[in-house]
Amino acid sequence: MGRLIISLAGAGLVMILFLGFGTGSAVNAADGLPGNPQILEFTCTECHDLEQIFEKKYYMAEWQKIVDRMVAYDSSEISQIDKLKVLKYIKENLAVDGPGGRARQKAATEKK
Repeated sequence: MGRLIISLAGAGLVMILFLGFGTGSAVNAADGLPGNPQILEFTCTECHDLEQIFEKKYYMAEWQKIVDRMVAYDSSEISQIDKLKVLKYIKENLAVDGPGGRARQKAATEKK
């Protein structure tokens, strides 16, 4: 009986994980996030969700420090190539001093 309960609990956990991973990109595509945040989904959402990233307003130098800290936290999970892809995405879409950042700043200023 004990093994059956553990088996069912394990199967439930696997199902939750499977369903959770399967819905990520569909939800994000619907949110209208800038660019293609797939690299962030792949490398960053193991520890936190994308909204936590997209709400931040940092300069590129600050993002560099943050990404370095995250990679150092678990360097076995993020390759140097993925790190560079993440930084490129951030520069193009999120950094206040990047191309996407300037467009966001201008839009926010015009709304005020």
